[in-house]
Amino acid sequence: MIYSVTTDDKTLWQAFKRGDETAFSLLYQRYVRVLFSYGKKITGDEQAVEDAVQDLFVDLWQSRSRLSDVESARFYLFRSLRRKIHRSIRPDQVLSERWETTDELLLPISHAAETEVINAELLQIQTADLQAKLKSLPLRQYEVLILYYYQDFTYPQIAMMLGINEQSVRNLLQRALLKLRQFAFLLTFLAFFLLFLPEVS
Repeated sequence: MIYSVTTDDKTLWQAFKRGDETAFSLLYQRYVRVLFSYGKKITGDEQAVEDAVQDLFVDLWQSRSRLSDVESARFYLFRSLRRKIHRSIRPDQVLSERWETTDELLLPISHAAETEVINAELLQIQTADLQAKLKSLPLRQYEVLILYYYQDFTYPQIAMMLGINEQSVRNLLQRALLKLRQFAFLLTFLAFFLLFLPEVS
């Protein structure tokens, strides 16, 4: 069978499990960059992330015959990389450089109608000052934001990835959004206030 960049993940995964090197190569090309980007949000040690990503794919190839079918290869890869990174780095290295690419967090994605409204609100407050507010978020809230808005994972998938229940994921996301919305209101108020300040002659 001939595979291409348009072949779906499930087909590639099944072929790769049978030892098809082309299918494995396509999966690697499809996910290596996005996995590296996600890994850098977990730790600022780029070498550790690069090693973890490479080790992940080496392990996959070596254990391919023992792997089960998966509903989502993407979810499997993200969860496996997260586990591998957390096992290989010190606790103080986790999310040490998470603020390098916070703009990516606010890219719009496709969700339900209520989430589209939230996306619009987030885009409206995408300013330099937002960096400081994001830094104040607890680590779990920040990671849930990344996984839900930037990586487009579902609540159940995030719960499985982080080892918590689905309601906890929802709570973390809502708390983070509440903080961002409060910050957005403050920015709007200040902008309105400054607009009507009398000019100094």
